[in-house]
Amino acid sequence: MPEAKRIILLEDDKASSRLLSTFLESKGYDVQESHEGRFAIEMALRDTPDLMIVDVLLPDMHGSEAVKKLTATERMHDLKVLFLTSLLSKSTEAGKVTRLKVAGKEYPALAKPFKPASLEAVVADMLAGEN
Repeated sequence: MPEAKRIILLEDDKASSRLLSTFLESKGYDVQESHEGRFAIEMALRDTPDLMIVDVLLPDMHGSEAVKKLTATERMHDLKVLFLTSLLSKSTEAGKVTRLKVAGKEYPALAKPFKPASLEAVVADMLAGEN
């Protein structure tokens, strides 16, 4: 059996984080949770995730700042990142995938609120190399 894909979930709301983590684990992913950007950065540098799911608004830094710090390192330059945010334009439909630009790179972003099936599909596509 292949090793489970490792996901670091950076979400400051602990209840949301637990729900997302439990859902993703039920789909066979190895999920590590972090509620602050600085800890997620340390975790990612130590454990090299296959994907990071990042909330935009965090208590200690903007989610894009955490991604910028990580992708500035050679080892994490090509890190796959999915942003979760309620800050997208009101014209962006909830649960719709759009793109956010960070340090010259574009990353998929999922507008909150979203259905678990939407998250599952985007994560599966990203880990298969389609995003």
